[in-house]
Amino acid sequence: MQSLDIKNKKMRGLLFLVLILCTTILKGQYPFEQFPAIKYKDFDDWKIYDKSEEVKNVHATLTIPGFYDNSGSLSIQLTSFTDQWCGNSIVRVFRNKTETQKFTENIPFNPVGLDSVRVADINGDGLMDVKIVIPYMGNGTASLNVRVIYLFQRPDQSFNVISFNDKSYPNLPERDFDGDGNHEIITMNLTGYENHSYWVFNLFNYKDNGFKNVNSKLNYPIMIQYLFRENYELTNRISREKMKQFGLNFPDGYEIK
Repeated sequence: MQSLDIKNKKMRGLLFLVLILCTTILKGQYPFEQFPAIKYKDFDDWKIYDKSEEVKNVHATLTIPGFYDNSGSLSIQLTSFTDQWCGNSIVRVFRNKTETQKFTENIPFNPVGLDSVRVADINGDGLMDVKIVIPYMGNGTASLNVRVIYLFQRPDQSFNVISFNDKSYPNLPERDFDGDGNHEIITMNLTGYENHSYWVFNLFNYKDNGFKNVNSKLNYPIMIQYLFRENYELTNRISREKMKQFGLNFPDGYEIK
């Protein structure tokens, strides 16, 4: 009997610890993290070709087998020029080793800091899309600076390319707020207001070949005060109505290619 009582006490203690842990985890979330996150397939097998000695450039190439209806591979090649690290870089897209698209981005690609390429159907049209996050590098909050590049697949298997500047946390996955299959894209900016700094989160959908701000239907943007500690709570220093003035029509540095 005494042994059973001890076991019951241990069980109650374990349940209490689990409850505390779950509460801590739930508190350590931004409000949008309650909504279902997109499920990516991640690819990180970058092949680096350093040709800086011969032609002053570095290539990073990654191949995703079976991307096109499981019948053709997609390859992405990033090229930066070592004699102008602050200049444009080139992105090339290949299907089965044949170049199909080429565009530039005004940011160098450092092979050392390349992240995974993420693949998922972001807008719910049944076609796989691609997300590439390129870090700027830097110190402090600047270390969160990234260039986000989306390749939205068209029915003809070409891509509509959209890119913009953002902050990474470390990567904000798209989330489906309203269950329509078209995941909301969350952007993160740091802004100052009345001697305080705030993280500002805006929402966008990919629709009609571009981004559409969808803050209004979901009561965004939201603002969270930047503190020298973890903080996930909406600020009470600014009303929700006032927060709407910090809404963005498009993300910073938004481009369609």
